[in-house]
Amino acid sequence: MGEKEEREANAALAPAPADSPAQEASAGEASASAAGTSPEPSPGQDGASDAAQQTSEAPPAPQLPAGWKFPDGWKLPEGWKWHDGMPFPVPVLQQSAPKQEPEERKMPTAASYKETDTPILECRGLNKSYGGTLALYNINLTVRTGGVVGLLGPNGSGKSTLIKLAMGMLQPSMGEILIGGGKPSPKTKAITAYLPDTPHLPRWMRVDQAFKYVADFFPDFRMDRADELLSRLGVAPKTHLKALSKGNLEKVCLIATMARDAKLYILDEPIAGVDPAARDFILETIICNKPEGSTILLCTHLIADIEPVLSHAIFLNRGQIVLDKDVKEVYSYDRKTLDELFREVFRW
Repeated sequence: MGEKEEREANAALAPAPADSPAQEASAGEASASAAGTSPEPSPGQDGASDAAQQTSEAPPAPQLPAGWKFPDGWKLPEGWKWHDGMPFPVPVLQQSAPKQEPEERKMPTAASYKETDTPILECRGLNKSYGGTLALYNINLTVRTGGVVGLLGPNGSGKSTLIKLAMGMLQPSMGEILIGGGKPSPKTKAITAYLPDTPHLPRWMRVDQAFKYVADFFPDFRMDRADELLSRLGVAPKTHLKALSKGNLEKVCLIATMARDAKLYILDEPIAGVDPAARDFILETIICNKPEGSTILLCTHLIADIEPVLSHAIFLNRGQIVLDKDVKEVYSYDRKTLDELFREVFRW
């Protein structure tokens, strides 16, 4: 063999030089794996692992404004904690914690009302006409004490006329209407809380002044209940009524009505023209603040929203009563919801 051939053979048999320490370590691990043994950790490997673990347990990197920095050797004071990369004293974090919402009150159902056979409102052969237009014709009706009654019908069916007759704002053309056994008078108004279909409180007043104004007329007005409902609404007592939105103004008027300890509450379209969230607040205010033994007469054409809280339903169409039933009877015999029955009766 020549000298050249001998050098080429020795080069082929010699191991290839490692390019870097990492390649040497990889080669050592491969050799150890082939031999069935675990590779020994390289010097400093344990220290690097401990440092990585300590780094993961350390607080997040501070998010300081540009140009700011902590002094060298600065440590977190006692009683402080990291929050979003910044140090804060614990009391400040507790104050900034989100406030708990008040516990939602459970809405009473029709089954929880304590109704009696004593009538609170009666109509006997009641008629009302405006010139040649007959608004109500031969209305015979008895509303029992203790329930929540829906006076339901489309616009122009005579609902508001019937309510104004009950409040003594109109006089019957024929027949009579009785509240608590008596004809509408200051005596019956003392036991009746009325919410008209438009805001009725003086707009120049503040909210607290409006409540005192109502309390001057009605001794059964409960200021503590009004203040509680107002706080749930989130309106300050010193707010002027003219500064309130349309929805909040209607809610304040409702509070002024439901803060009374009346025997009969007559509410004319309380949920008309408000958004769904406001309807929930209005219905909760009405039902959760109904005194035991009182009666609520709800006048509306929005059946689906109030159906769950009704105990009795009266359908009025073109000045005449077309339905006068307990809600449970509608479910049992008609096998329909009130909303379905309403759409069927008043189909155009």
